[in-house]
Amino acid sequence: MLRFFPSRILRATQQASRPDWGKTLNLPRSSFPARPSAAQLETYRAKCADDLYQWQLESRNDGSDDKFVLHDGPPYANGAVHAGHALNKILKDIIVRSKLGSGKGVNYRPGWDCHGLPIELKALQAQKEKSKESGEIAAPSMSPLKIRRKASQLAGRTIEEQKKEFRSWGVMGEWDNPYKTMDRDFEIRQLGVFREMVKKGKTEPRERSTADSSSIDWCCRSHFPRSSSCPLVSVFSHRSG
Repeated sequence: MLRFFPSRILRATQQASRPDWGKTLNLPRSSFPARPSAAQLETYRAKCADDLYQWQLESRNDGSDDKFVLHDGPPYANGAVHAGHALNKILKDIIVRSKLGSGKGVNYRPGWDCHGLPIELKALQAQKEKSKESGEIAAPSMSPLKIRRKASQLAGRTIEEQKKEFRSWGVMGEWDNPYKTMDRDFEIRQLGVFREMVKKGKTEPRERSTADSSSIDWCCRSHFPRSSSCPLVSVFSHRSG
């Protein structure tokens, strides 16, 4: 009668030499690593993005008209990056690189929108969370000036955080010279544009019809504060000295 001994079969299986199936694959031999290290990845990224952009600025900045300029519609500086940022920046980078590959010089200066209700709400939210951590029953009220200062600080921190992420994606551009809507020079130029709009009759002073006296009064082609005329009209109508 044939008898089976499971323990003997198990020991025989363990002791038998197992074939190295990897040696049966006919693959090319290469010293190139399967994946780069963190340090190598940063080096490759810098060469393919920062160094490439700087090279084309120096070699293709001859003053000719054969130049491609991409104006960056800026993201809000009010939080961490998400999939929408990735889609926006990577698509723009594809466009810039395609123009560079066609022989054009390219100019892509990224920017950030540092004004508006989203940033102010984020600053107020941070203040409320800070008050809860300190055990306060209610967050202390802040003056409009303090809110703007808090929003400016939040925007400054967020810009650096988002910039680091964008550069880690290999997006090339003038990252050391971005434009920010809270820069004094940018705000002055905005006021200059608004003055020209007033001079050309592109604005329309009107009274806002609302019962909420604390609501925002819009300016450009909309509503001025409750008065027969807006004082800004006379200010911007005069030429600067």
